Amino acid sequence: MNTTLTPKAIVAALGAVDVGQGCVVVGGLCLGVEALPGTDQMLAQVASLPQSIRPNNQGLFYKAAKPGQDRRVDLPTIGPATLRAVAEAGLSGLAFQAGSVICLDLPQMQSIAAETGLFLWAR
Repeated sequence: MNTTLTPKAIVAALGAVDVGQGCVVVGGLCLGVEALPGTDQMLAQVASLPQSIRPNNQGLFYKAAKPGQDRRVDLPTIGPATLRAVAEAGLSGLAFQAGSVICLDLPQMQSIAAETGLFLWAR
């Protein structure tokens, strides 16, 4: 059995049981999964974790569509507020599934990423 879970595998597992579309991974460990309370709550929870398990400027938030999700409606969405929450959580950046996630105001997201030193990666 493979014990190394990637953010993509975690989100695929969450989506298979209709739980969420995102997760936070730091050093190969999952620190948060998106559930009914949503992305903002998950990132706030990660931000509240002790630095010993959440080293600053490490880890990422990954967002993707659920496996088999109808991409004509209800796509996952990220925006400037999401990127600011990623920065507040002390992560190094945000990765998302290219073509399956709506980016609200991408130019502003790119500006925030540059301002905060975060990466923004369409995977």
